[in-house]
Amino acid sequence: MSVQQIREQFVARFGAEPTLVGVAPGRVNLIGEHTDYNDGFVFPAAIDRVTFIAATVTDGQTELHSEQTGPAQGFDVNQVEPGQLEGWGIYPAGMGWALRKTGKTLPNIQAVVSSDIPMGSGVSSSAALELAFGVVWNELASLDLSNTDLAKYGKVCENQFVGVNSGIMDQMACALGKDGQAMFLDTRSLEIQYAPIPPGLAVVLCDTKKPRALTDSAYNERRSQCEEAARILGVRALRDATIDGLEPAKGQMSEVVYRRARHVITENDRCVRFAEALRQGDTALAGQLMQGSHESLRDDYEVSCRELDAMAEAAWAAPGCVGARMTGAGFGGACVALVQKDQLEVFIEATLTPYEAATGLAGEAMACEIVEGARLLGR
Repeated sequence: MSVQQIREQFVARFGAEPTLVGVAPGRVNLIGEHTDYNDGFVFPAAIDRVTFIAATVTDGQTELHSEQTGPAQGFDVNQVEPGQLEGWGIYPAGMGWALRKTGKTLPNIQAVVSSDIPMGSGVSSSAALELAFGVVWNELASLDLSNTDLAKYGKVCENQFVGVNSGIMDQMACALGKDGQAMFLDTRSLEIQYAPIPPGLAVVLCDTKKPRALTDSAYNERRSQCEEAARILGVRALRDATIDGLEPAKGQMSEVVYRRARHVITENDRCVRFAEALRQGDTALAGQLMQGSHESLRDDYEVSCRELDAMAEAAWAAPGCVGARMTGAGFGGACVALVQKDQLEVFIEATLTPYEAATGLAGEAMACEIVEGARLLGR
């Protein structure tokens, strides 16, 4: 997809040139899963699978068309409320609803959306959609918001309009990615330390082709379990808990709540150690930490599935693999792997062949470039 192509699609749909074009990337998370809504640490990177939007102001209601999934329900951006829409339009509508909290009136728009982000694969197609519409309305309504501000409004959209109690990692990664750099993000302070991927390593998205099936209710249930653990431990969030503090309190919580807390506490530690391992060039340790993350998500947080486990295990055994783990919320979607570039082709074949034998699914492996976050591409 190019700016020219999205412009041509807009003209074909609406019969006039768009006013502007915006773009936002998907993301992979190298490590630090289900820690962001616990004020913890994460390590995402924006990838070269992106959502384009071509848009212009209209006098009527907002009218949206996706080249992949068709039209969305129309809505008035200054009147729409949670619960009124279904389908993919809830994300742009929710972003507009959230941006109304700036106190400014937003224009209704006509827009064409086109995306090559795999949907249901745990690489934040929804956050990319929110941020792409965020940069468009930021410009058209002269909101003068920073990309950090837009990420915060994206979280408001996700939590209060869509109804998923997620953290802010996805929106921050989509908004503030940098070319060639992963982000060590403190989700409490929103401090970012950018970290280059070591030379010679490729980030590979290993898509199971099993659509992500972690329901909103299951996601919200896990967040509630983490909040219960934090209350029992007497801390603001599990970010502030330690294993030494968890063990004496084990008898005060259910086995499930204990294991949820153990995952978050150990995952925060793995994320910090992973950042240091990359700084030191210790790829062996980085790989061990990625495997430990997957095993903890599988056993303690219980958000993996047969397909994710099969993909991770195939990747671990493949030549050139530094490390691999599930990425995203879970129960389907994709794994992420760090792979020696000079063994990329053999890694892909050695991963996908046993994966298909184990699951009957033809997975897909995509080497990803690390790219800039959400932005306008021209008026």
